[in-house]
Amino acid sequence: MNKVKIKALFLCIIFTALAYSQNHSNSSGHNEFPGFKFLYAEINSFPLANNNWEYYYTFRIPYDHLVFVKDDNYYIAGFSLAVEVTDSLGNSIDRQIQDGNIRVSDYKETDSDILFYQGMLTFNLPEGNYNFLPIITDMNSRDEVKLKKIINSTLIEKYKFLLPPIIVNSKKVQCGNQEMSVLTNYDGFIPFSNNSYDIIIPSKDTSFTNLKAIIMDDMDTVFNGPLTQSSVFNLSYQVCDSQIVIGSSGKIVPTRNFILKDLCNKLYEGGLKFLFFKDGESKPFVSQNGICFWIDKPSSLMDPEFAIKMLKYMTTDDEISKILDVKEKNYTRELFKFWKKYDPTPATQYNEVMTEYYKRVDYAAVNYSALSKKQGYDTDRGKIYILFGKPKKIERYSNSDGKIVETWYYDQQKKFIFVDKQGTGEFSLQKG
Repeated sequence: MNKVKIKALFLCIIFTALAYSQNHSNSSGHNEFPGFKFLYAEINSFPLANNNWEYYYTFRIPYDHLVFVKDDNYYIAGFSLAVEVTDSLGNSIDRQIQDGNIRVSDYKETDSDILFYQGMLTFNLPEGNYNFLPIITDMNSRDEVKLKKIINSTLIEKYKFLLPPIIVNSKKVQCGNQEMSVLTNYDGFIPFSNNSYDIIIPSKDTSFTNLKAIIMDDMDTVFNGPLTQSSVFNLSYQVCDSQIVIGSSGKIVPTRNFILKDLCNKLYEGGLKFLFFKDGESKPFVSQNGICFWIDKPSSLMDPEFAIKMLKYMTTDDEISKILDVKEKNYTRELFKFWKKYDPTPATQYNEVMTEYYKRVDYAAVNYSALSKKQGYDTDRGKIYILFGKPKKIERYSNSDGKIVETWYYDQQKKFIFVDKQGTGEFSLQKG
């Protein structure tokens, strides 16, 4: 089968897969990439009318980092999170504890890296510079983990005018009788994904209406202009339906909140630089750094050179060689450029087809490796899985020679037959 036909079939199958959200539950996923965390936490602080500040410590814990035990028809997990606050001299200022319990009926959920427990601790403290030191205890294993401290500073000069940007989901939710924004809640990261996010920039001066911003990622300048949308309200946090939401109530001093809508769709993964200018001034009065982070990035995309070589099922060796001829620092840009022609949402940087392809590579690497040491993505079953995804049905049986046979069915017209000729787990494609 030539590569033109392969690509046509691949695209036909992969768009179906995206429509029905194929599951690659055994992919290597998070375990290999260094950015994955036991607990995502961020601190947002806002002034109060009594000159104190409200410090919101929000967190999310992936289910697959907790120990679940079976109890009747359910699987139960629990944790205790203690957060100690110290000042810049190391003196203990405050300490709060939150206990959490999770109960699920489906065992697969216990190993999920996309399901989270979310919670929040609130500290009412004088304006100052503080360290927040979290310690989490798994209640089933009794393991205790000391996590990286977060430093929050409200005495620095740039806090006198603008507070740090807040990342929220573009789609609001109904909480009680109020429509509220949902805090993204990933350590302050902007997730690189196919979801849509907004950026809120709070100004303590509510009379200030003219703010210009330049926002750059590692690739380019993604925004340069005035922030035309803003409104005055107090940013009050609460937990609603297991999410952290931001409403307009409570004792927080109102701020003027400038909003950048859907900008995150234009960002590449990597570092960000925010520059803010007062009206008419050429020099920024506030600069802040951020990160656009691919939370569930396929492991096979961690190494851009390897990811380019894995295009072997999509294009020719000559084209792969041309891509690899560019400077190594440009590999990621060239890889995105290759996949852009298959992008179902070309107005965004996130490419659903590219992501699905490399999730399949991950799955093949884990599930189709053989005793011959051949990598799973180089085997016949790996190739078919990468190109066509999970079959609708698999039949496994022994043939007349005593060899194990697998038949993969995708529909009535399309099926692939594999035989393990050597008994090593490397199934050769016999028909397809």
